[in-house]
Amino acid sequence: MRREATVSGIGKTTTPHIHSDSHPRTTPLPAIERAVLYTGVFLAPYATLRFSELFFTLSDFFFCLSLSLLFLTGRIWSNPLGKATPFWLIAFTLLFVGLMIGSLLHSSPERGLIVTAQYLFAYVFLMFILIRDEPKVAYRLAIIFLVSMVLLDLHGIITFYAVGYVPGEGKGVVTGGRRLATLLRNPNLAAAMNALTLPIPLYLWATGRIKSYVALPIIAVFIATVILTSSNSGLFVTLICLTVFTTFLLTPKLILRLALAMCILVAVVAGFGSKDLLPKTFQTRVLGALSSGDISEAGTFVSRAALIEEALQIISDEQIALVGLGADQFRERSVQTTPVHNLYLLLWVEGGLLALLGWIMFSAVGILHALTLRRAGGDKRALAAMMTTIAVFLTIALFNPHMYARYWTIPIFLCCGLGLAQLRQAAKFPKASLKRP
Repeated sequence: MRREATVSGIGKTTTPHIHSDSHPRTTPLPAIERAVLYTGVFLAPYATLRFSELFFTLSDFFFCLSLSLLFLTGRIWSNPLGKATPFWLIAFTLLFVGLMIGSLLHSSPERGLIVTAQYLFAYVFLMFILIRDEPKVAYRLAIIFLVSMVLLDLHGIITFYAVGYVPGEGKGVVTGGRRLATLLRNPNLAAAMNALTLPIPLYLWATGRIKSYVALPIIAVFIATVILTSSNSGLFVTLICLTVFTTFLLTPKLILRLALAMCILVAVVAGFGSKDLLPKTFQTRVLGALSSGDISEAGTFVSRAALIEEALQIISDEQIALVGLGADQFRERSVQTTPVHNLYLLLWVEGGLLALLGWIMFSAVGILHALTLRRAGGDKRALAAMMTTIAVFLTIALFNPHMYARYWTIPIFLCCGLGLAQLRQAAKFPKASLKRP
């Protein structure tokens, strides 16, 4: 039976594939594809499970299999972002052209192909894989990714207190400096991923899909993980996440609840709390910088600031405009032989203003898409989830080099999927209340 899906203000009326309800014999293949997709999303945070030195993870394998099955069953959705889809593809084209031209001009085409292929997978292929026309699938994907992150954090917290640092090859779950790195093997990355995922439980809680007795422990696990990572940048983006999401949902009732919660928190800290209850590394790296006002005490700030100065100097000396030096060329020229941990500057150096403009367009398209959802009838909770994720993503880019790892873009696509799912339910049941999609 053919079903038409129309979302006002988002895209043209589309006629999806013929669903398997009327074709019982074809049921197994779509079901298998969904199981493969769910497996890929669950494994996405476990980036250390990879096949080789090339960044191709076990999760990527399942995503590729899912994409293949979608092609075989004719279930690829041509406009996952509606009218915004072409602009998203234009953004990638600018990123691709900037990096590849720079790489070709500076005799590093192989590096250009590798880096742009990673961006293609993370920003384009995943869009078609993750954003579906079935609302229930969108919610399942978000919950699966959330459960995976909670398990990742719980494993890290238990390891932190029960085992501690275990010497060996590579980076451990807990670093030698007593910072929680989780199975991501990087404290700053672990903290950033928790901040980027936090809008999902906040949205599910705000819409009543998970109860307070489930949401509050999940949020507590996320915050505890960020504290144990002793990451200044991670703490910063977590605060941004909570602030932005709360601002979108601000009501007199919410203000009263927040004031009450703050009073209780202050009373507990004043009566029973002590900074000695916090990890020693957190006290040194985070509280030390906050109390003294000396930002140079905040972890690796000095070395990262030197990289930023180096990037600005290269841009000035080389007079980089539309085309940059090519993929991975900053690392080759840097005194520290490492990429600058600021994606905006790194793309400017390596891909020129074309690549930088393309990457910024990704976020601009996401923001415009969120506003379009709002005008089309979506509630402010879906808008809050999308805008908060984008705000956190843009902030994280200030502290990271290339962000083509799949775990960066998955939360964005999942939140887009939640917003679209909420709209489709509203379009299907226009008289139904939007308070609980």
